[in-house]
Amino acid sequence: MRKFVRFLISIILFSGAALPLAAAQAKFNDFAANINKDNLEYFAKDLSGLLSAGTFTTGRILGWGGFMLSGRAALMPKPSPKNTAFGPADGSQYKIYPWIQGEIGLPFRLDGYIRASSYDGLTVAGGGLKWGIIPPKEVLYTFQPTVVVLAESGVHKDFSLTHYSADLVLSFKLPYVVPYVGGGVDYIKFTVQGADNDATLIGTVAYATTPRGTAGFNFKLPAYVDLSLAANYASYGLGAEASLGVRF
Repeated sequence: MRKFVRFLISIILFSGAALPLAAAQAKFNDFAANINKDNLEYFAKDLSGLLSAGTFTTGRILGWGGFMLSGRAALMPKPSPKNTAFGPADGSQYKIYPWIQGEIGLPFRLDGYIRASSYDGLTVAGGGLKWGIIPPKEVLYTFQPTVVVLAESGVHKDFSLTHYSADLVLSFKLPYVVPYVGGGVDYIKFTVQGADNDATLIGTVAYATTPRGTAGFNFKLPAYVDLSLAANYASYGLGAEASLGVRF
């Protein structure tokens, strides 16, 4: 098991190092130079999917008294074809967005969590709740259905946003790993504050609602270390997310 975990971590580190060699990373600071009335909605949808990633990396609730603090990141391999606000029209740029998330177990089968990030000129902060539909059982070969909701706001010099998401998650307890799947919907209110080529866009508000799916694996490792790896599907197509932290 330890060799397997080391192998997974090695893949993550290698992938992070190799990505810059494969393509240029998309930049939020390219937004003002590339935004137009045709790609605004698609930029908002892609950003919404990126920000929704990683809200339920354990696949289960922590339970009363539980605590978790982790660093997380989401990967969009390339924007959707009509989202040219990140740069080239061929959508060749990838985008990684990291954040810190803290969670605590509450009564009534609830977990509360907060998350925050400031990266590439975009600052986002918010939080949400997880609710275990049935009492959690740390028993092998049992299912745990969970409802997860998120609300957050973000600011950039060229745009601002309010973002919400809701998911239904189902996990299954196995000896060394907890696989989980989730499906949900994202909603974003996006306001343009900078547009170099079309000043009439400044102040424009775009609304977008998009579906999203996630499938992943959670590993609770020795020394309270928690690792999750998952694939997701949003408006941009297939993406990925990862989490590494401590859980009690």
